[in-house]
Amino acid sequence: MPKTRRINWDVLRILAVLAVLLQHATHAGPSVHRELGPPAFTFSLEMGASTLVVISAFFACAALAKGEPARFLRNRLARLLPAYVVAATCAYTVLRYVAPPGWSFLEPRDLLVNALMLQNWFPDVRLVDFSYWTLPVQVAGFVAGALLVGRVRGAGLPVLLWTLVVAPLVLRVWTVEPGFVRTFYDGFGAHRAQLFAAGVGIWLWSRDRITTRHLALLLPAVLVAQAVHSADVPSTLALGVMLVAVAACAAGPDWTVWPLTVLRRPVRWLAGISYGVYLVHQEIGYVVMAAVAGYGPWVELAAFLGTAVGLGWLLTRCVERPAHRALTASRPELAGLLLTAGLRAQSHFGSVGAVPFSSAPLWRPVSQPSTAAALPLTVRDSPALPEPNGQVR
Repeated sequence: MPKTRRINWDVLRILAVLAVLLQHATHAGPSVHRELGPPAFTFSLEMGASTLVVISAFFACAALAKGEPARFLRNRLARLLPAYVVAATCAYTVLRYVAPPGWSFLEPRDLLVNALMLQNWFPDVRLVDFSYWTLPVQVAGFVAGALLVGRVRGAGLPVLLWTLVVAPLVLRVWTVEPGFVRTFYDGFGAHRAQLFAAGVGIWLWSRDRITTRHLALLLPAVLVAQAVHSADVPSTLALGVMLVAVAACAAGPDWTVWPLTVLRRPVRWLAGISYGVYLVHQEIGYVVMAAVAGYGPWVELAAFLGTAVGLGWLLTRCVERPAHRALTASRPELAGLLLTAGLRAQSHFGSVGAVPFSSAPLWRPVSQPSTAAALPLTVRDSPALPEPNGQVR
């Protein structure tokens, strides 16, 4: 595989994020906030975020296969957490001080618990943004992947895949009433475990670690579990289509059809900011829609999408990437970053100018919410798969 961006993964990621945006703008938003008025059309399929989790699980396997779990965990969290905390703070501020009256009753405690990613453990805590359901699950998945890599292998891999599918279905029996099991179940997002099984299973299949027949049994089981947990058959069927697309990306050649080759640069750019778009789109987007509600549903939709892309780009450029570079730099390089920042700050007061420095090479982890209890074997077994932003290593 040549060391180039693979546009098929970028396209799939954009389609998944677009599905999230359209579902929130045309279905969830108008359902919760009636003052937004009827949408131009309704897209009610909830499969975009689930697809992103599957894709992220696949790429977490590829990253962990390099044999550096500690570095994997550091780099994933360095990319994930700073942007999330800033986005959650911005959403809280907008909802508390800018949103129409009655839209939110958030308190500082809610922001603190959400910023610490503990919202799933406290039923009485209000969610800053409902899109953030993936984030606590991601952290748990990252830690699980880093701990399990190299410890579960061979026959243990299929056992783990099916455990991720079956065990949450069994645990549901004990989640009807409040208690320890329900707290554990909700806190770790156990009802999403089948999505991780799909991503890990597709990666193992792409590496010939499980057979096509095995995958053909696993993915329908994943969809059955998804339907049971979500009680949404149409969205589950749509997720099934996306799972086939993920498998096609994993096994097939790049999509070099004419429209995609022409649009390679904008597709690459949009895929690169997809995590930032995901973080800022929903609650802030609803407030923007309310501000332009009198101009018609198409203007509302355009404002929602434009705000998501604009703020997502800003978050990626000003927070996600700089924070990742700083947090993953070696100590001498980190000292250089801090020194340069201080010199630049002084230059505004006419003291000294900044000096150049060499930053650490950018380790490119996920560009959207992701997690997986991935179980690859050795560095030698790792394929030349594209990184989550489309890079091949």
